[in-house]
Amino acid sequence: MSILDFKSDTEVLFDPGYSASVARVSGNIEYMYSAFQTIISLKQKKFQFSMLYPKFLKAIDSNTAFYLGCMLWGVYLKSLDNKTIINNPCLGTEFGDDCFEEIDFLINFVKNGLNRDAKYYLNKTYTSNPLYLTILETYKEFLKINKGFVNVKTTDDILLPKNLKTPSPADLEEIFNKISEAVKKEDIEILFQISAKIL
Repeated sequence: MSILDFKSDTEVLFDPGYSASVARVSGNIEYMYSAFQTIISLKQKKFQFSMLYPKFLKAIDSNTAFYLGCMLWGVYLKSLDNKTIINNPCLGTEFGDDCFEEIDFLINFVKNGLNRDAKYYLNKTYTSNPLYLTILETYKEFLKINKGFVNVKTTDDILLPKNLKTPSPADLEEIFNKISEAVKKEDIEILFQISAKIL
């Protein structure tokens, strides 16, 4: 279910509808690496990495857009008056350090891992996008202060990082419309177009 076909005056969705199409970046990259690491020949490794490199870039784009989308949706939900959040898969689960594994993996991969391997295998320099690092580090704080969303039952329960902007009513409407567009087109990366509304 997505916001495109969900109608309620008292309830809102935890996920507006875009997370289903985004693979776990750590698992995705680890899967790609697993086949790559079995190769012994350096020449073959360089060739294989050249094939994987664009896939790594795409995984970074998609997953960073997803984390931005989570915060955009969180900001939008927070603007609503004490509505019940439904379909929260984190509700009632345990909050622990494992909640940060995926975001930490992506931050480290964007900061260091990809550039290290790109230099070694392709003689290329990968420079991380400052916006991406801001999104990822802010999302980690969002995850931390909400304790993995394990107790988030209503829109009032959502806590927002202090560095996020408070959008105007017009900006909130634009955020909702852009999220709806991203869900409809199954193109989460268009959310980068409105990152300045909250960052």
